[in-house]
Amino acid sequence: MNRAFIAVDFVNDFVDGALGSSNAREAAERALDFLSKIQQTEKIIFTLDTHPSGDKEFKLWGEHCLEGTPGSELWNGMNAIQGKRVRKGNYDAFFGTPLEQYLKDMQAQTLYIFGISTDICVSSTVSGAFYRNFEIIVLEDLCASLRKEDHYTALSSMSRLYGARIMNSKEVK
Repeated sequence: MNRAFIAVDFVNDFVDGALGSSNAREAAERALDFLSKIQQTEKIIFTLDTHPSGDKEFKLWGEHCLEGTPGSELWNGMNAIQGKRVRKGNYDAFFGTPLEQYLKDMQAQTLYIFGISTDICVSSTVSGAFYRNFEIIVLEDLCASLRKEDHYTALSSMSRLYGARIMNSKEVK
């Protein structure tokens, strides 16, 4: 199985910053531990939510992940993890980015997707992966939403709508 791990938006503003939460911090800590263990043997891609000044998303969410600020950079020790970095300005990490080409170059067929926020950028990226014919596994314990109920609803929707397999990171072999 040729696989890649996509860590969605573990950026400062989504963990401890403007849109951070205790749910996000706990997921980020688990993800850091997980990624530290697999980085020598697996293909890892980090997406980084990044927006120019005045971006349309700010009307919904307030200013966050502003280009050139620490808010749009990887959180804490994740900078030490080896892997590609993909900056994105949309919920779906495939939209307007080189992500699909990176995955083709890696010959990835199965994507393990996890990150922040389960119900927004993770689910949108899962949708993008589905429509590009990737097999999808969502690592539920490495995901977080601002509200726990949104997290669980999104997991159910990703399974039902996109055939994503939902599993715990401890099950990864």
